[in-house]
This record gives sequence, C-alpha cells and structure tokens, in this order.
Amino acid sequence: MKNQVSQKTKVFLIGAGPGDAELITVKGLRVLSQADVVLYDHLISRELLTHAKEGAEKISVGKFASRHTLPQEKINTLIIQKAKAGKIVARLKGGDCYLFGRGGEEAEACDDAGLAFEVVPGITSALAAPCYAGIPPTHRDCTSTLAVVTGHRKKGDDRPIDIPHAGTVIFLMSVGNIKNIIRSLREAGYPADTKIAAVEHGTCYDQRIVKGTLGNFLGIIKENPLRTPAIFVVGKVAELQDKLDWFSKKPKILHMGNHPEHYSHLGTIVHRQIIRCIESENTNRAEAYFKQPKPYNWIVFTSRNGISFFFKKLYAAGYDTRIFANTKFAVIGKASGKRLLEYGVKPDLTAATESSAGLLEAFGKTDISGRSILLPQAEVSSVELPDGLSARGAECDKLTVYKAIEQGVDEIDLDYIDKILFTSGSTVRAFVNRFGRIPKHIEPLCLGVPTQTIAKQYNINAKVIDKDIM
Repeated sequence: MKNQVSQKTKVFLIGAGPGDAELITVKGLRVLSQADVVLYDHLISRELLTHAKEGAEKISVGKFASRHTLPQEKINTLIIQKAKAGKIVARLKGGDCYLFGRGGEEAEACDDAGLAFEVVPGITSALAAPCYAGIPPTHRDCTSTLAVVTGHRKKGDDRPIDIPHAGTVIFLMSVGNIKNIIRSLREAGYPADTKIAAVEHGTCYDQRIVKGTLGNFLGIIKENPLRTPAIFVVGKVAELQDKLDWFSKKPKILHMGNHPEHYSHLGTIVHRQIIRCIESENTNRAEAYFKQPKPYNWIVFTSRNGISFFFKKLYAAGYDTRIFANTKFAVIGKASGKRLLEYGVKPDLTAATESSAGLLEAFGKTDISGRSILLPQAEVSSVELPDGLSARGAECDKLTVYKAIEQGVDEIDLDYIDKILFTSGSTVRAFVNRFGRIPKHIEPLCLGVPTQTIAKQYNINAKVIDKDIM
C-alpha cells in the first residue's frame, strides 16, 4: 500500500445488492450514511440514496448496458479527486463490487494514488435473482457445481464463449449476446432440452421470469422480448421454479409516504416517496408560541408528523415537556399515542376511531367549554376538528409545524402494482397529480378515515386499514 494522503481519507467500495434496497448489508448502509460523497451506478436502488447523510454530494456515474455517464477511467479519477480533498467517498455499485463489477480496477486506482480503501461485499444478482425467482442455484438432487459467467462482449465480437462444465451455469450481462450464449452451450455439449430461465429485473417489483429450453428459448424471447438487466440460469435447477416461487405470490404495494418498513408484512412494498414532510417556516403565531409557550388546557395531535415536528421546534427553542405539567394531551389514534410516548408523554385521551369525527366523539364526555386547545398540524389540514371543538365552546388555536411537499420519484410501471397504500391526503393528491387515475386492476388502500375522505373527493373508493397494524 502506498503512503496514504491522510488517515481520514477513505474510499469505500460498497456492493449495493441487486435491486431490492433491503438487500444491502448492515455495514454497507452504515458506511453509506457516513459518506461525504456518494458515487452511484444506474442500477442501484434510488431508495438507498435517502440513507446518505444530509448534505452529502450524490453523483451518478451511469454504467448501464454499455451506456456510461462516465468512462471507467474518469470514474477512477473522480474517486481519487474527492478522496484527496479529504472526503469520505462511498462508491455504490450494483450487486457485488468484485463480481464483474470492475471494483478491482477502482481499488487498484486507489492504491496507486496512495489512498486507503475498504471493500464492503454485496449480494450479487447471480445468487439473489434466482432465489427471488424460485430457483436455487444448487440443489442436492440437481447439481453440486455452479459457475458464474459474464456473457458481455464488445459489439461485433461473436466468438464462442468459454463454457465451464458445471451443473448450473449463470450468465450475467448477457441479454444482448443470448444467441451466441446458446450456440456456445450447444457446442459445449449441452443438449437441446436443457432448461434455461431468464430473470429480468431480479428482486425488484417488476421482476419477470421467462423459461424454456436451449432448443426453443430464442423463439420464446422473440415473442416476449427481454428487458435489461436480466440474468440467465441454465441447468436442471430451473425446473424447480414453479414449485419454489415465492416472490411473485406476494402482492406488490405502492407506498408513497414515509417509513415503508412499517408495512412490509402486507406484501412487497414498492417505495416511491412522492411526499416529503418538512418543518414549516414559522408563522407569526408559531414564532410567538415557541418563543414563549402559552399554557393550554389541551394539546391535540392529529398525526405522528405533527407530534415529531412540534417537539423538534419545542426543543430547539430551549424548552422540554416540564412546561406541560397542567396540560392534557389527546391523539387521533394508538399509533400517534405511541409516537407521543417516545417524548415521555402519555396521552390522556385517544380516539377509538382514527378520524376527526373519532376525536370529537372521544371528547364527547369531556367538558371543553371555555377550555383552550392547541392543534399542532400541517400547513394544509382539515377544518372539521377545530370547527367541531369550537362548536362545543372550546377556544381553538391551530399551530402550523410542518408541511407536505411533492418531489420527483423514479418511474413506476403500474402494470406490476397490485395495491396502492395512501397514508395521507397529501399522498392521494400527489398520486392524482402524477398519474391521473388508478388503473382498474389496482386495489386502493387508505390509512385511516381522514385519508379515505380525501380519496373519495377524487372518486377513489378505497378500503381503510388501521394505523395500528404497524
């Protein structure tokens, strides 16, 4: 190893896994969250980029099906430049860094430049894609040998591929060269009835499997053209696909809000965060309140976001929960109650039905005439609750603590989606703005009655699921 530029200078080559964002390793995610600069390939899950620390520089370096934003030499140069500037660099690569990923070249470039580097191995698509397709790469009843081959060739190079003798052969980066691969397999002695399966977009929501034999596969994919990226599995293990398929049986659920991990038990969550909640700018009322918090008889929360942003502002102003010794708290449901407990406050009143009507019903036996009530809410929120409380004689003040904003997301193919989960009225509005309408084959779900009410305004008839499922 050459002399290091600085003990703090560090390059991490991170295998990001094959597509499913949850397949990155614990160490990979930790290192990613600490990096100052993230250089990422086209095929990595964009969801991973949300784990980068605030202010981290994120640079796409392409690398997709021979179409590179930057050639490899320039990627190497960029890594070195950023690291020599004293930055912690995360080089986020699809699959595993060293398995046909040119990670070795990047490591050599770091070493030649005198930079300290580490390699964080990743789960390769050569193993993950077959597993998600229901194909074990090895099986005692089928084979005990496995070979992984790149089918990639330069344009115009149709020389036969060196085919290893193994019970299972897996080809990566091979869609454009499949005709040559099949010819090479046949010339190497693989019979025409040898099973072959293509796994497109392995581990992703739009994964598709195309099966056949070496004798008929070219005809099959002529009728059903393949998309990249895809891997090919050749061998007897491909016969197990129907029996061991598990991933395709899980419903694919589009979720456009926060915390996709809360809903993973419902199916395969396809996360596209079209709505982001951010702290709102202080209005005159908010500025006055957090400068000198006015005592209220009740503080009523209608969402977990409202709780989080309220206490964030409160703590930033130098106060804590001791100022609420004479204040009671109400929440719209059990999930909000759990969030409130995280701040050391137990709710005095919890709505049985998660809606404004549910909260009003919960207050039914409580005398609130002449009582002061603070409602920390989003910038855009329903007037049903404050109007209902005011009608019972309460003095209500709305306090804006956050707002929901729309943001761009990766493309989504709704043909592969089974359900859509709306977690707030904002996600409903954002979906309609982006897509217009819900295709007939998709079942809409709403988290709570208030979200369902907004959905109905857009002619979306959605089933309500309880927030307490989380």
